[in-house]
Amino acid sequence: MTKLFADQECWEFKKKFPDEFKSYGCGPGGVGDFLVPDTIYGLSVRDACRIHDFGYRHSSVSSEEDRKKHDRILRNNCLRIVNDHTKYRILKMLRYRRVKTYYMAVRFFGSPAYWEERNDEKEVQESGSCLKKTKTDKPKAKGAK
Repeated sequence: MTKLFADQECWEFKKKFPDEFKSYGCGPGGVGDFLVPDTIYGLSVRDACRIHDFGYRHSSVSSEEDRKKHDRILRNNCLRIVNDHTKYRILKMLRYRRVKTYYMAVRFFGSPAYWEERNDEKEVQESGSCLKKTKTDKPKAKGAK
């Protein structure tokens, strides 16, 4: 069993809410799970992705530096898994390259997922963001009270 790094809060969450923790994974959901599988050339990196998802969703800090920290944790945990469970040098090299691809993907495309978890509905409405649709009052006709 590979020893993975995560904040203490992550391990506590995993014990309290195992079903929710198990629902986390590598892909963004839907078709994205096909494009970003939980395995790298047959080796599961799902636990590393679950830790990453926990950090994005539940970290008490909201900053770009925090996001980078969780992305590095994903990369390092994936590298630990590959290193501990890959015997053949060529396969290890291929898996390392795929880990780098996963890391670059979260760096380039992960920002909306990270920040969406931190914006409450009021902030989204005030910013005019289209992330969540909100009901608006229809303008009153002239002369209506």
